[in-house]
Amino acid sequence: MSTSRLGLLTFLLAAAFPAVAQEDATALLAKAVAAFEDNQKNEKHWNWNIIETRQLLNRSGETLQSFPSVTSESVIRSDGRRCNALTAWGDGREPYMKDAGPDERCQAFNAIGTPFQMALLLHSANAKLIDRSASAIRISVLPDKSRTKAPDYGVRCAASIKATIQLDPATFFPIRIEGDVTESGCDGEFQPVVHYETMTRQPMLSQFRKGASFRVVYALQKDKFDNPANSCWISTEQHYLQPWNSDARVLYYWGRQVPVRRTTGHRLVKDLKTTAQEFGAGSRLRFDK
Repeated sequence: MSTSRLGLLTFLLAAAFPAVAQEDATALLAKAVAAFEDNQKNEKHWNWNIIETRQLLNRSGETLQSFPSVTSESVIRSDGRRCNALTAWGDGREPYMKDAGPDERCQAFNAIGTPFQMALLLHSANAKLIDRSASAIRISVLPDKSRTKAPDYGVRCAASIKATIQLDPATFFPIRIEGDVTESGCDGEFQPVVHYETMTRQPMLSQFRKGASFRVVYALQKDKFDNPANSCWISTEQHYLQPWNSDARVLYYWGRQVPVRRTTGHRLVKDLKTTAQEFGAGSRLRFDK
């Protein structure tokens, strides 16, 4: 074979391999979307408790202020839908509507979810297979700048994220997602909901915006009686490192405003830890399986 023909063949093979990898990544993420959406049906067999902590850091990463922690539990509304309801403040403040019924306690806040729509991130067409083995599948997802200004917030936010997604090789469920918000599609304002004070506040900047980084980890909760239909992947760990607005003098969360004492804040750290229990089974969250 001549040198020129050999060079042409090498070029064609090199060009073909990225296309194959791209196709594999897209197909694998399609399976991940199906696994993620199917898993949501199994949440009805489980309840959970979540502990949230927040700290304000300076540019050196030192803690300037720790905010009151929050403990919440899963609650079932009268229509069968789930929400998380507050059970305790770390500083002892009485939780809003703690003794009310489920519908009253639910404040349309789903703490076990994420500030971006997971399914939309998994739908990304801008993906590449990093590696695949019997123990792990890793896929990289890059922002889709053509969709970062889409009318739908969920679409433009998911399109603004650069992430590495690890799939469970057996079920293709996304068990670990680490990423950064590198585009402005997640930027936005919200009107604070205040349950503990009577004052009205102006719209505030969302903390999950360009410059934020995150880690979301899931663990499989196995049915006590080994019925896979009742097993469920639960987000046991969430970690967020988010840019802080130095002009902010209060932090809003769970319907409460907490004064910020320092003006040199640079980043807000938020961590969530979840413990799950199967209804009527007496099983607890396990990390060894």
